[in-house]
Amino acid sequence: MVDYDQAQALLAQLAKSLPAPQTEFIPLSLARGRILAQNLKASTPRPEADISAMDGYALRCADIPDTGQSHVTLPLRDYITAGDCPPPHQNGTAATILTGARIPLGADCVIARERVEMCDGTLRLALSDIAAGKNIRREGEEFPTGSTLLTAGQKLDWRHVALLASQNMKQLAVYKQVRIGLIANGAEFADNAQDCRAEINTPLLTAMLESLGLHVVTRVVGSDNRQDLQNAVLEMEAQSDVLITTGGISVGQTDHVLPVMEQLGASCLFRRVKIKPGKPLTVMTLGHKPVFCLPGNPGATAICTLFFVIPFLRSLINVKSESDIPYTSDGRSSFSFSSPAETTCFVPVTYAQSGKEGVFTAVPSRGASDILCFSHATALVLIPAGQTLNVGDWCSAIPLN
Repeated sequence: MVDYDQAQALLAQLAKSLPAPQTEFIPLSLARGRILAQNLKASTPRPEADISAMDGYALRCADIPDTGQSHVTLPLRDYITAGDCPPPHQNGTAATILTGARIPLGADCVIARERVEMCDGTLRLALSDIAAGKNIRREGEEFPTGSTLLTAGQKLDWRHVALLASQNMKQLAVYKQVRIGLIANGAEFADNAQDCRAEINTPLLTAMLESLGLHVVTRVVGSDNRQDLQNAVLEMEAQSDVLITTGGISVGQTDHVLPVMEQLGASCLFRRVKIKPGKPLTVMTLGHKPVFCLPGNPGATAICTLFFVIPFLRSLINVKSESDIPYTSDGRSSFSFSSPAETTCFVPVTYAQSGKEGVFTAVPSRGASDILCFSHATALVLIPAGQTLNVGDWCSAIPLN
């Protein structure tokens, strides 16, 4: 048995020992949810040129005489739309210009259409509206050519797809999806079982792992037959990069996962961790493939996945946490809790703002099998072995979403 920190260190070493993730090129249309495998810089600025920020009229401020009057008039000449490459601006005139259209050389101001009066092809506008640079989006004001847009390890969503589309990118390099083989086992999950139970862990884990951009394949072994389990392990191992099992790792007569793994030649990285809930967690390697043997209780399974499996997979595929969303949140504790001398504990909590500080409140839990508490909780507070969290203490929590 290892403690929490030892388990994390062993998993970090295992991740470093595994081959680097492979890459592939995919169309931009398939990029959502994938992990970028290259650093990307802007090939063109945005905007690509000085453009009009609205429908209106382009003019040159130097053409406006200082007559002491509140309004001036200008003749209207050109008509410019987005996609045009307009000729140089005609001094002493105004040009109709639409949103997104390129500013003609020489013009330095755009007056909104609703701010002017039109009479026989002549514009009448207020002097107070005229200012150099008004309503013009300058070339490269969002980003210039050569600026870094995205870095390898970024999980891509609609925001990044839009950014890459602005660069006319059709294909990009991403990491190949890590294939997760997920096995739940137990006679109670058979459709014809006298005491048939709902199988929770495979949908729970699939939802958690697919959010990382992983490819998850599941198998439920609805029996306590050792050979059935071994067949499932061999089948899933053949089509997976990482194998995860849930249940069947205690010392009961129907707990076959660890004996099956040992029979297949798996090596044990560690057996059990000094945590609560989740103590039975065991990690092995079958050939070069990591195998996470998780407890069967859904609450313990979720915690082991959040604190051990997901960090391991993040390091394996080089995925980064969102830079603008902290992986932990901080606040004051409104409850007291003491961890036993050798056991790291996880407490489900809710988070609320109180003045300028956040406050964590413990969510009542029935133990390792409780899943309702996770629906009420928003985060988990880790309390190290032998430490006490008192009311008012500053602490951190890992959000559940």
